[in-house]
Amino acid sequence: MWIAVLAGILVSLDALFIGISFGTQKRCRFWHVLIINAVLLGLCMLGYILGILIGESIGFETDLIVGLVFIALGVWVVISYFLFERRKTKDNKHQMKSIVLTGTFMSAEAMFITVGLTLSLDVKTIFIPITVALAHLVFSFTTFFCAKSLRRLKPMVGQIISGVALIIYGILAIVV
Repeated sequence: MWIAVLAGILVSLDALFIGISFGTQKRCRFWHVLIINAVLLGLCMLGYILGILIGESIGFETDLIVGLVFIALGVWVVISYFLFERRKTKDNKHQMKSIVLTGTFMSAEAMFITVGLTLSLDVKTIFIPITVALAHLVFSFTTFFCAKSLRRLKPMVGQIISGVALIIYGILAIVV
């Protein structure tokens, strides 16, 4: 059980950078991050159930699939910032799109993390999705409030770092 908790905390560290991304955006409020983390908890539970169902029905190693999904999500997070940044409007619609997009990716990534941990760990425990969700909540809130006080950071910093973290997680899932 402790390995599941430790793994959930370690693979959720990218939420530190996602919290910075949220905190540097003027339109992002505490309740935005709260809603995103509530959705994330639901998707983690879904990921846990999917991991159990998939694990019972497939007979091959899933680390490659999980790794490729993480890499694809990471590349998309980095590229999407530049795609939406070019269309930025004066009324800050870009920031709300970025908040929704980053929240969606953070939630989907947490679901895939939960699926991956459920498939790869020997223990199947409800602590997997709960730990992943709580770690994302704590990490994203901590850096959200820190970034709110450090308005000098650009939103791009957190988003690019979170995308790179996903790519690194994907590579680690494939290699390790």
